[in-house]
Amino acid sequence: MNKVHQQLYVTSEWISQYAQSIEAPLQKMNGILIAPSTMPIIFWQEFDIPWLKEARTLIHGTQRFSYKSPITADMLLDCELALTNVEEKVGKQGMLTFLTHTLVCKCNDDLIATAETVLIQVGDPYEKAYNS
Repeated sequence: MNKVHQQLYVTSEWISQYAQSIEAPLQKMNGILIAPSTMPIIFWQEFDIPWLKEARTLIHGTQRFSYKSPITADMLLDCELALTNVEEKVGKQGMLTFLTHTLVCKCNDDLIATAETVLIQVGDPYEKAYNS
């Protein structure tokens, strides 16, 4: 399946801005700022995702987050976003294509977090967007 990689440096400012945007309290562990658990969802904006460029309108389906340890300020994350499943179903609006993505974030080769996100495309998919 399709994969893209990105290295992300998580700053205190980035954590603070995200926490404020979702009205989440700032939390610290041993004096170090901890990212809100949903923060990996905004990591997507740092990726160039070729298989979504020609996709029609996408609807957010579901998301799940799993942590081995918290994301903290000053962490350098090696992230991989992969399209892990494409499933088509007929719905009331016509053809629905469920695009399952898995984001894996590591720091110094240690798994930190995994996020699974399902995006739903309504209508006929662009075949070449998913099989390139």
